[in-house]
Amino acid sequence: MENSAQKFDAQVLSRISTLKMTAMNLVEGLLTGRHRSRHKGSSVEFAEYKDYSPGDEIRHIDWKVVGKTDKYHVKQFEQSTNLKCTILLDASGSMNYQSPLNGHASKMEYARNLVAALSYLLLKQFDAVGLTLFNDQVVEHIPPRSKASHFQHILHGLANISPQGTTQIADVLGGLAEILPRRSMLILVSDFFIQNQDLKKSLKLLCSRGLEVILFHVLHPDEIHLPFEGDMVFESLEEDPTIGLDPQDIREEYQNVIQDHIDSFKKDCNGLGVDYVFLDTSEPLDQALSYYLLKRKSLIKL
Repeated sequence: MENSAQKFDAQVLSRISTLKMTAMNLVEGLLTGRHRSRHKGSSVEFAEYKDYSPGDEIRHIDWKVVGKTDKYHVKQFEQSTNLKCTILLDASGSMNYQSPLNGHASKMEYARNLVAALSYLLLKQFDAVGLTLFNDQVVEHIPPRSKASHFQHILHGLANISPQGTTQIADVLGGLAEILPRRSMLILVSDFFIQNQDLKKSLKLLCSRGLEVILFHVLHPDEIHLPFEGDMVFESLEEDPTIGLDPQDIREEYQNVIQDHIDSFKKDCNGLGVDYVFLDTSEPLDQALSYYLLKRKSLIKL
């Protein structure tokens, strides 16, 4: 038991390290400066130091440190009035899909990197970010914090995900609507493979409470195009029974249904003022995220 625990810890640490590097590269390589926080200055709690650079407030220089090191360091503070954001990540079984046809990342790998990058970006601009994992209920909840060290808690939560169970987004959102702070942000990341769930009603409730909502709809290209050939048996990653068929017989109808599914979400979101972002896991995440943030920035300026 001890050896297996040590092995598990090593794997978790490896995933955390990979997520951290990916997040830093995405944000610092492409996104820094494109989505800056408007909340700056001192507040209630000291957070960390940064090297002084032209434009920084001189009053925040720590002169005691200057006297000891002959280097200028600026105090940064945890903001009590900054944006609070909760990232809600679907950890149901369907998110674990990985193609037998190509080496594309699984939806969960893609989503992990997305959440890590968004978290790093929010913390970099001194906003508070939290993480909630769910399937048919909340699996884990890490409350929003704005300290830079909080990033390690987010990464640990992401590294420990084991996708399983069914998806009940509407029920989870209904419960969270009662506890999330008003005038905060909710980012929802999922493949949205849901049946008989009134997601629009749940989103409307969140918006009525003053939350800014962003949906990231993550799908694998196999789930969009159904590229398989020959008689196959499809096995559900959640609860549905296995199905045997020739994909060619249903490919066109399937593609139309999936596109209608995507269009329906997009239409509902637009009607509610909710940001809808469709992500195909074959598309480089840095490009997709950079494009979205640039578009978002241009709309905010308008």
